Amino acid sequence: MKGAGTVDYELVPPDGGWGWIIVLAAAIGNMTGQSHVSTFSLLFGDKLLSLGLNTTSAAVILNSMMAVMEFSGLGSGLFAPSAFLAVKTYFLKARGRAVGISTAGINLGQMAMPHLVRLLLENYGFSGAMLVLGGVAMHLPAGSLLFHPLEWHAERRPVASELKPLKGEPGGATSGAAADVESAKVQRPWRDTSVASLAASELGDMSTAMSVDLSKRLPPTSKEHSSLVQHKPQPVWRRVITFMDLDLLRNWVFPNMMFGTGCMFTVAVNFSLLMPMYLQRRLHLSLSDTALCLTMMAAGDVVARLTVPSITDCLKVSARLSFFVAAVLCGITCSVIATSSSMVALCVWNALSGVSRGIGFANINLCVAEVCQEHKLPAAVGFNMVSCGILLFTVGPAIGYVRDETGDYPLCIHLLTLLLLVAMAFWLVEGIVQWCRRKR
Repeated sequence: MKGAGTVDYELVPPDGGWGWIIVLAAAIGNMTGQSHVSTFSLLFGDKLLSLGLNTTSAAVILNSMMAVMEFSGLGSGLFAPSAFLAVKTYFLKARGRAVGISTAGINLGQMAMPHLVRLLLENYGFSGAMLVLGGVAMHLPAGSLLFHPLEWHAERRPVASELKPLKGEPGGATSGAAADVESAKVQRPWRDTSVASLAASELGDMSTAMSVDLSKRLPPTSKEHSSLVQHKPQPVWRRVITFMDLDLLRNWVFPNMMFGTGCMFTVAVNFSLLMPMYLQRRLHLSLSDTALCLTMMAAGDVVARLTVPSITDCLKVSARLSFFVAAVLCGITCSVIATSSSMVALCVWNALSGVSRGIGFANINLCVAEVCQEHKLPAAVGFNMVSCGILLFTVGPAIGYVRDETGDYPLCIHLLTLLLLVAMAFWLVEGIVQWCRRKR
């Protein structure tokens, strides 16, 4: 029970200030820890050929690495969701722009990484290049040291109900029912709160994370104001659902969202694997020309992440709509690249493909946030990462097998485009259904 003179406070994100340092830290971590994915084929291509491994083996290696990262958060996999949650917590109005800038670090690294890998391979060989890149990746822990708890920089504002007396109450005293509600919120045992909800509470959302269904409690008496009413024991399966926030999967909108974002992630990873092979083995481009194409894609990506979120924030465009347009454009540009051969066309279409990929990646976690409650966001992000891992384990090796059996790189890229367009077709159907329901 609260004391007579205590006042409840709520944490208000600074929407700037140290939040921009958080954005810088996330950008540094993303730049040094995740930019190596697009150079996998460039770095390991000759090594895999010397070992006698084919495209299927390369696809299994890359997709297994990415899937394990999505499943368990080892290394950069642990950093990515933490960085998103940290940036999201520090911003309200400028959230889209902040997330876009923080993820733009990936593209700054991807712009420089192909040329760095080329220079390292030419001067130090495979082993020396790997040692230098390992040192570059060690900058990620330095960036994470800048992550501060929100409580250190947030503004503390008294809760409105603590400042203004209720109408009809002399002296500003709150009614007994209001006091009971506050007492129930404060005294709720943590065993009724899921791990994901507790994680959300650490990000400044304690009141939401510890909200309680008062319909399941008996009203406390005046003599036993602080006593708790015992709940009827729940079945084991119900406690597992509550503990892991599995109720997120009940609404078909959330699994549909996971499938769409997972397909986008899977297509981007496997396209990054296939494109350098297509350029070098099918079009017979040099290592420097291949690096230039990768740089153009990264440049388009970073331009999109730095500019598009500000535009969508001003126009109040939802993250899912932005992602939908970006995913369709990404699929089309990938297929166009697979049918191009001139250097100018390859550079232009790779830049456009980078723009679409940047818009999509900047909105993946924001799409998750739009379809779930705030206190369930950590669990929702985790589910989304698991779905990405499942798709990586299944789609990646299958695409590699098709390439080895047919020897056709464009066919594999077109299959990736088809997968992405099918996922967006499900999103379109969902949008039509939701629109019809609102019209009713």
